[in-house]
Amino acid sequence: MRKTFVILIFMAAFMLSGAAPAFAQKLPGFEGGIMDEVKYSEMVFITGKPVLLEGSVDISRGAVRNGRRQDRISYNLASSDGSVKLSRGITLLVTMSTGDGKKQVKTSYEIVRASETITVKKGRTTDRYTLKNYAFTASSISDFSAAVDYTTTVIRGKKVYDLNSGKGTVEVEISGKGAGYGSAWGFAETREIEYIISSHRKADEKNNVQEASWTGVVEERLSSSQKVQVSYVENRPTLMSFEGAYVKTVFADATCRYDYTLPQFDENGVPLKRQNKGSEKISLSSTPKVETGYIPEFYDIKSHWARQDVERLAALGIIRQEGNYYWPQIPARRLDFALALGRLLDVSSRAENLIDYRAGANMEFDDLSLDEEGAKIVSALARMGVVEGTSPKRFSPDRVLTRAQVVTMLVRALGLEKTAPLAYRLGFRDEREIPDWAKDSVYIGSSIGLIKGDETGHFRPHDPVTRAEAAAFLNRFINYLKDDLEKDFLEKVMYY
Repeated sequence: MRKTFVILIFMAAFMLSGAAPAFAQKLPGFEGGIMDEVKYSEMVFITGKPVLLEGSVDISRGAVRNGRRQDRISYNLASSDGSVKLSRGITLLVTMSTGDGKKQVKTSYEIVRASETITVKKGRTTDRYTLKNYAFTASSISDFSAAVDYTTTVIRGKKVYDLNSGKGTVEVEISGKGAGYGSAWGFAETREIEYIISSHRKADEKNNVQEASWTGVVEERLSSSQKVQVSYVENRPTLMSFEGAYVKTVFADATCRYDYTLPQFDENGVPLKRQNKGSEKISLSSTPKVETGYIPEFYDIKSHWARQDVERLAALGIIRQEGNYYWPQIPARRLDFALALGRLLDVSSRAENLIDYRAGANMEFDDLSLDEEGAKIVSALARMGVVEGTSPKRFSPDRVLTRAQVVTMLVRALGLEKTAPLAYRLGFRDEREIPDWAKDSVYIGSSIGLIKGDETGHFRPHDPVTRAEAAAFLNRFINYLKDDLEKDFLEKVMYY
């Protein structure tokens, strides 16, 4: 049964407020800079030369009313020697709307008020650039799945500065695009922006300044990312009640790379015909945050191949220890796997932003008796189309899962089930045995590394998944969310 989603408006604030576990700052506004928990950094080229400015940014996000809010962002920046200073104030109107019957949000950004002053000291003189006009819009579309929120953004703008009260002008044309994602295991936001700078300075005989005009181009690639790493720390002392502990560490980084083509200048500041081509890079990293996991103890996995997978999931609270035996070889139950997947995705929190009033669908199953957490997880996964009942009112919690069913759930959670090409080969020797309903998910899951064949090249789609194999599937899914997604986003933009 097809589900209809209504997405609460505050979820649409993904681009500026962040949907991932937050302690890192996402890209602040659209001025081309990056920040960590201490400072903000931005490179400016208005003088015809790259100048690094650093300082503070204050972001005040307004309340959402009728799908709109106003964010106020103020910047106070300076170069390391104090010769260049920038003061900027931006009021950004954010308008959000949902697609009818779709789990998508469109967000539009418009600068409705702006002020900016840049002062540049050169010996005994000071140039003053004052922003006179700033026309700017950006628009993003976000698609929400159970596991990941995906966003793409388009940016257009133009700045016009007055130089020294009528002694010249500088125009900056801005165009760009961006892409991002957010999940319980991290986020990445990337932008590619081109600035075309046109400067004209009038002659000033009194101050011995010649008339001069120049044009330059700056291409900027910037990113902000956060990821979770899970590592095992072994205890050095042996006389302890446990051998070691799993530690969850959250890392956050931001990077800007600038490639510029600007004129060269003579000693009087007059542009020459020769070009100055170069690159600059700035990077910031937030202080990592660490959290130890619980200490699981299962007697029957001490020498099992899946020990690390099982213990990592138990330490993170994704699977719950009930007694001291895990029973790795018995088949995994539908309900146990669904609950673990829901905890892995933090689906209960994410589902609070997804409601299903218009569909009129009843997500209650007569054969389930769950606590509040379990009920939320199953309901959320069902509403998001990740799991289905075996009949309208039955979930069949004790039924075993097949390999084909598991990979279908994981690919649906990513929202990628419809991205398979029209024609493809799966590459497994038992391809004909894969059910038609699972083939697209098997293709996607194989393409992104979630599944692989056995040593004989078979997928074995109808084989029941054991509890050990279920743990391995879930760990592979975690690795995809925290590593592979970030690598794809950052390498395609920052290091292509």
